[in-house]
Amino acid sequence: MMDSLAPLANSSLLDLVVRATILLSVALALVWLARRGPAGVRHLLWTMTFSLLLGLPVFSFLGLSWEVPLVPSADATSEQRSQPIPSILAGADGSVALSTSEPSLPVAGSRAVRVGEPESPARSIPRPLLFWGVGCAIGLISLLLGGVRFARLVRTASPLHDPTLLRHAEAVRWRLGIHGDVRLLLSRAATIPMTGGLFRPVILFPASAAEWSAERWRVVLMHEMIHVRRRDVLRQLMARFVLALYWFHPLSWVAARLAAIASEEACDQEVLTLGTRPSVYAGHLLALAGTTSTYRSVLTLPMGQQSPSQLEKRIMAILTPFRPGRSGIGTALMVAALSGTGVSATIVQPVQQRNVRINDTPIFTIGDEVDDPLYDLTGAVLTDDALILAEWSTHSLRFHDRETGELLHTVGQRGEGPGDYLSLDLLQAVDDRLYTFDGRNMRVTILNGTGDVERTVRVRPWGDYNIVHVDGFFPDGSVLTSAHTFSWEQAPMIRRFEHELARHDPDGTFADRLGTHLSYEHYASPERMNIFPYRREVWVVVVGDRYHIVDNKDPVIRAFDAAGELVDELQPHMPLEPTRITSAGRDSLPELEGIDDDDLPRFYPFYGRPRVAGGALWVPDYPGLAPGGGSAWTVYSAEGDLVRRVTASEIDMTVLDADDDVVAVLLTDELGVETVELRRIIEGP
Repeated sequence: MMDSLAPLANSSLLDLVVRATILLSVALALVWLARRGPAGVRHLLWTMTFSLLLGLPVFSFLGLSWEVPLVPSADATSEQRSQPIPSILAGADGSVALSTSEPSLPVAGSRAVRVGEPESPARSIPRPLLFWGVGCAIGLISLLLGGVRFARLVRTASPLHDPTLLRHAEAVRWRLGIHGDVRLLLSRAATIPMTGGLFRPVILFPASAAEWSAERWRVVLMHEMIHVRRRDVLRQLMARFVLALYWFHPLSWVAARLAAIASEEACDQEVLTLGTRPSVYAGHLLALAGTTSTYRSVLTLPMGQQSPSQLEKRIMAILTPFRPGRSGIGTALMVAALSGTGVSATIVQPVQQRNVRINDTPIFTIGDEVDDPLYDLTGAVLTDDALILAEWSTHSLRFHDRETGELLHTVGQRGEGPGDYLSLDLLQAVDDRLYTFDGRNMRVTILNGTGDVERTVRVRPWGDYNIVHVDGFFPDGSVLTSAHTFSWEQAPMIRRFEHELARHDPDGTFADRLGTHLSYEHYASPERMNIFPYRREVWVVVVGDRYHIVDNKDPVIRAFDAAGELVDELQPHMPLEPTRITSAGRDSLPELEGIDDDDLPRFYPFYGRPRVAGGALWVPDYPGLAPGGGSAWTVYSAEGDLVRRVTASEIDMTVLDADDDVVAVLLTDELGVETVELRRIIEGP
């Protein structure tokens, strides 16, 4: 229950106040602009405002939101993304590579292994929530009592039997287009005419109405019937609910008062439009107001129950010679403005985009070119006590002390036995367990935090595919796999790729296909298929219970649930327009000399290879295009929120895993020598 009410507690209560203030302020401004227009337009604006205010806590409770990142820091906005690209080296065999690009690593670990975390303390009701709840309860009880008092008035009243008045009421009802029945009652407890009843409209007349003139009967009947036709009882009920929910907000009381005034003035204007003389109508209204006595709150629309200043304003509006007509264009513009503001205030969720950077000074460095070289790292996991590295060349896991970087022990070797590998393609942490994938043995090995093998799972091929790759693991232990195929079309030269995804149960058996999300093609000759920076790449990354499709030629990152349904599209940090490839960029590739520019792509990719670090998705800017130079990552939470931007001074840096304040990074020099460093994440661009 406490989780359900959490959106109204602490900071969320403040967030609700801010959104309500924005909405009420815009409504007040629009009503002020429409002050000389028809009262019906103003009442319509208030009705929309109350509907949107009631929707605020509902959307917050349901978790419906449209996340919009706040303006990033100056380093991400003041400079263009079109920075000089890194140099591109051509080998003697004709191969081409980016000299400063990150190595081709599979997706790294998803979350640091946590052992023995303390249990959450017992929860208590937050004071702001308790304070709001008491006031809300009082407002709702007052609303309920008003309805009970009106029901009592209806029970003690007697039906109107005068045939002349009943015929006249029937004529007014048909003239106004009211199709349902309206009950007319006389009450000794009522001192003024009033309308109520949400589903069965009722008009109560005071017992003294028997002495009214025919003209007064006609005016009062018409006014109250207009309330029925406009469904003003429902509008009043919405206003009372708003007062109960936002009792702490002074603008809500102002809005309710102005809405009540607009409701009465709108009925007055319609009565005059139907042929009643303003002086006669004003006289009857003054006479009714003079007979009004103090009464307890009743859930009705009393015709003359207003303060002297409000009554004076209402009389002046009735006697004003000029009564403006409704402008369809003006009303539509105001409704559109209020609707846009209301939708934005209701579902827009600002996301604080923090800007942090990776410190240049490492805590420690692992990897020595002579004494302890590293080769072909395929992943890393940070635990509370260790930094675990997966090394493909030695088929082993290296456990290093987290404080000093000292090598503690290694696990694994080349082989086919338990804990042995013919390849070591993936390292992740899921639910305090280490998961590794051996692509040649088609086997997932599950280890505890110290590297002891708990069990192995063979991933069986599915469909017509014999080569299957494991892309990640969901929290329930099920496995995301992909099968890769490609085909050629000779004229024109197009190479088509398809990556079909599937899910395997925790025991490795095939569960279901998730579809072909990864279909793309290259328009190029075979000789230029792998030339940077033109190659298109698409990656699958599992974060929490969702997997993400990251296409380096598409700025939108799409998130899917474990059943393969699209659930989110992550907001990119950069403009949706890609960076154009300059002539200097094309000239840096000697192999492209003599090739027509029309055959080459016009834009650089958006992204480099994404990683999962610290339970979040780290998506790097394409190498060489980070604002200000160096490297930059956009970090998304497991729920898809844009959390922060991380920058580093080096361009040849790969994030392996991270905690809140430290990050394990891989650096590769020009000769291909790899080192791993543990660095701190600090505030600032």
